[in-house]
Amino acid sequence: MFSFKREIDFTGYSFIVPSISVGNVPQLAADAVIETLQLEPIGLLWSPALVPIVGAPAFEHTGGSDAITTTAELYVSQEKKLLVLQLRAPLVGPLRQTFLDELGDFVRDGKFSQAILLSSCFSHEKFDIRTGPFRYVANELYEAQSPDAAHLKDDRWTKHSGGVIHGGGFASKLLDALTARQVPAVVFFMYVSEGDNTAEGLMLARMLNAISGERLLASERNDFRWPSSWKHLFGTAHPRTLY
Repeated sequence: MFSFKREIDFTGYSFIVPSISVGNVPQLAADAVIETLQLEPIGLLWSPALVPIVGAPAFEHTGGSDAITTTAELYVSQEKKLLVLQLRAPLVGPLRQTFLDELGDFVRDGKFSQAILLSSCFSHEKFDIRTGPFRYVANELYEAQSPDAAHLKDDRWTKHSGGVIHGGGFASKLLDALTARQVPAVVFFMYVSEGDNTAEGLMLARMLNAISGERLLASERNDFRWPSSWKHLFGTAHPRTLY
């Protein structure tokens, strides 16, 4: 299922996984993290549960005229002890649980210190107007063992108590799989509406940095940036002569 360019010991690493969910906001946030930190492409995933796609390279720093983008890719920072999975297509429904179980086994066997699952939820499911758009669901191991657990006590996000994350994709199922394997894990999500969600993607990346104790951004950087491939998300502007 996993193919790496070289062998890496992931003991103590954090693993970021975006769930395919509303507005593709988690994928946009993962893109921003990969681009800003200039993460190294280290491997890819293959599974019958993954819808195969191929396209032009999403990041200029991954280099090479022969570089391509595929459905599931892995990016690493050995300095920050960080592994990011980027998914660019939904999972095949009947095979989803098998994929999540295998992914959970990888995280457990790799002795990762924690898993951070990014997701998004339909904005019309947010009923508490007194709070911001960010929510989290953490298992007991994360709250007890994660070095970042103290950052959960922040007014910028609220513990989710509504059960189902509507539109949140596989995030809750993967959290269950990781909990069953005794892996500290948290789902961090945002209420959004479908549309041009590039701004929400950057917002989620900023909150991910905050919940990680500001460890992601280097001291010389003060914000996340988007990759050049985002310029092609919505095509060209409408013709001015249309009006």
